[in-house]
Amino acid sequence: MGSNENNAVQWVEDVDVAAALIYFIYRSVQRHLARELAEYNIGWGHFAILMALYEREGVSQESLARSRGFDKTMIAKSLLTLEKEGLVYRKNDREDRRVKRLFLTEKGKRIKPGLDRIGSELNASLMGEMSPREASAAMGLIRTIAVNAARLP
Repeated sequence: MGSNENNAVQWVEDVDVAAALIYFIYRSVQRHLARELAEYNIGWGHFAILMALYEREGVSQESLARSRGFDKTMIAKSLLTLEKEGLVYRKNDREDRRVKRLFLTEKGKRIKPGLDRIGSELNASLMGEMSPREASAAMGLIRTIAVNAARLP
């Protein structure tokens, strides 16, 4: 371990503030994803949108923003980048022309295995040496924290 890594690990072991640890995790994951996603010319926000579209293609921009807690402005800006990269396209809803539905291009579909790998490896790294039981318990606690965060005013 390098000196900076030792310092960070020591800080994590010493800190007793949940918000500080959550922010540390957020920044660490963000930096990791930036490195991993560079070959696709996308960032972590784009990654999150693509993963959502892999689950449910044809969703509206507004529905995607609401379901994932994304800011509408972030979605709009990110979609411009995803369209420029040829990964997604928007199509007007047949019944309500004001609604934009989101779809993956063939290129967007082709990169799914690489993005799945990045996500799986990240999750495995975060769970580290935990047993299946410990990982399940950790997920329950993380989910509770996330629900509490979703309820913040």
